Parts: sequence; C-alpha cells; structure tokens
Amino acid sequence: MLPRFIACLVFTCSAGLLAGCDQTPPPASAGPRDAATALTPDEDAGQGNGYAFHIRFPQMPAEWSTLADALRAYATAQKKDFLAAHGEAPAANTPVANLDIEFNIARRTSDFVSVSANGTVDTGGAHPAPIVASFNLHISDGKLIALSDLFSDAGAALDALSREARRQLEGRFDAKLHETLPEKDQAGALKAMHDWVERGTEAKAENFAVFLVDGLDAKAIGLTLIFAPYQVASYADGTQQVEVPAKVFYKLLKPEYSDAFQIDTEAEKLAPGVR
Repeated sequence: MLPRFIACLVFTCSAGLLAGCDQTPPPASAGPRDAATALTPDEDAGQGNGYAFHIRFPQMPAEWSTLADALRAYATAQKKDFLAAHGEAPAANTPVANLDIEFNIARRTSDFVSVSANGTVDTGGAHPAPIVASFNLHISDGKLIALSDLFSDAGAALDALSREARRQLEGRFDAKLHETLPEKDQAGALKAMHDWVERGTEAKAENFAVFLVDGLDAKAIGLTLIFAPYQVASYADGTQQVEVPAKVFYKLLKPEYSDAFQIDTEAEKLAPGVR
C-alpha cells in the first residue's frame, strides 16, 4: 500500500527538482559567515550556531523588477520562518538545520517569463521538507499572474487541467507499478495510487499553484504543471511535472492572453479531440 497523502508542501503563487539535499552542513559551532567570503548580489547566505542558509537568485534585466521583487520577498519570508524555528541555540547533538533555495529562469516565451524555486529545509530527519514554487511574469504589463488569471472561466480551466494531469499521472504510475510489483500486489497499489492522484489533482486552485508557461522565445505552446513531493505520489517519486499542450485549454483563455499561446492546428485537423 502506498503511503497516504501528506499535506506538508510549501507553495506560492506554482519543474522543478529539489535542491540542497546532499550539501555537507557546517559545524554546529560555526559563527557568523566570514565577511571575507565572496557573495555576489545574486545570493544570500549565512550561518550561525546550529543553522545555515543559502539562497541563489538569477540575474534579470531591470524591466523584470516586479518579478525580482517577488523572488526576494518570497526568500525573505522563507528565511524569516526558518530562523524563527532554528535560529536559537540548539540542544546538544542536534543536527545543523539547513535552508537551501535556488531560483532559476525555467521558461521564456515572447510574452511570459517563468521562474522556478526549488529547495529544502533539512533538519536531519529522514526526508528534508521540500520547497517548490513558481513565479510567472506577463512581460508587457509587468504583472505576476496566477494560473486562474489566464482564464475567463477559471473553474472550467481547472477542470480541464485536472483531467489532463490525472490522465498523464495515472498512465505514468500504472506503467511503473505493473513493471515493479508482483501481480498479486498490483490491485491494492493501483487503487491507492489512483486515490492519491485524484486528491492531488482535484480541481482546486491550490493544487495547481505551481506552474510554468511553456515555450522558447516565441508564443507559448502550453503549461507545465508541477506537483511537489507528497502531492500526487510518495517522497521517493520526487517532484512530478505534467506538460499540458495549449489545445487542452486554449478556448478558455482570456482574450488578452489568447494571442500569447499557439496550438498545432494541423495536428488538430488530423486528430481532433486527441489529448
């Protein structure tokens, strides 16, 4: 039986991979970071008695200031919570607590830029707590968008994305379970998996808070939906990504965003309704 769903994710207004899991922690007695240590303006790092943190930011042009400010604000909030929990002198033999976050420009289309945030809070337990988030900037007006901002009918869009995400994830995990489990164990594991995926992809905004607008220096071709560990599968299965082509949701886009996406019309003619 697969583990039950554990709602311990860290989300924001969202491929990513976990970062910092294998870093060697500094000694528990380490003092403040040496002033001579070279830090670029694109990172924030420090350490103290029983804790250490390291946050990396991408370099971005000045016109993306709204996006840059959002990344800094998110990092500041994460660091504040981390230090509140772990900044006091630790008990004897307590493992060093580590906060590690890396922001990366994950996608760039002609109209959007998407940044992913991936990281962990590692307190020495069996599994570091994952940090998975995303930030999407509509370049022309300098506004950050949530997924629902793209659609005239957010409920219908969430239903469509939920169905597509569930279809892809169930197919992915079905194949894996059939390959790795004895036949006698498959029925129970498949039911547990389907239940887990259904909960994690229920058509609710919080389940689709982490996403990227797909494309490369041209019109967007779809969305990548990102599900952190525990949301749709076990921690061991890691972060899951589902690429949704624009044809799944194109008719639901707001008019001001429809020109930012393109669909393969020839493929639609050849195979209408295919997902």
